[in-house]
Amino acid sequence: MDPRIAALLEKAIHRAPAVEANEAIAKMRQELGDDFSEAISYEILLPEEKAVEHLTGSVLPRMVYFLECRGAKLPHCPGVFASLFAGAELYFLHAADVIAALSELSGLSIEEMVKRHGAASV
Repeated sequence: MDPRIAALLEKAIHRAPAVEANEAIAKMRQELGDDFSEAISYEILLPEEKAVEHLTGSVLPRMVYFLECRGAKLPHCPGVFASLFAGAELYFLHAADVIAALSELSGLSIEEMVKRHGAASV
């Protein structure tokens, strides 16, 4: 496994077997939500090959756009967590940690990511 991917997965706030995804995601929505609403899960499927390229080329633009449209402004992304499927495991990460990793992996600043892929970029 690419050490950059391993470093991201080490930031997981919780792990679960992927076969228990529905139950585990529902539990995380409640745990990370607030008194008014559940947290939102942004699901990511990590391929075994070319994971970094997938994250920077496919996940980054879509996730930034999604977060901007939901009002979960970068870099903090309040109310959103990532459910990252890697093999038989499901990793839960704060969306802010994923965005920070995407920034580092792509070499783009948060501002540039928003400029290129945010809601106003359309």
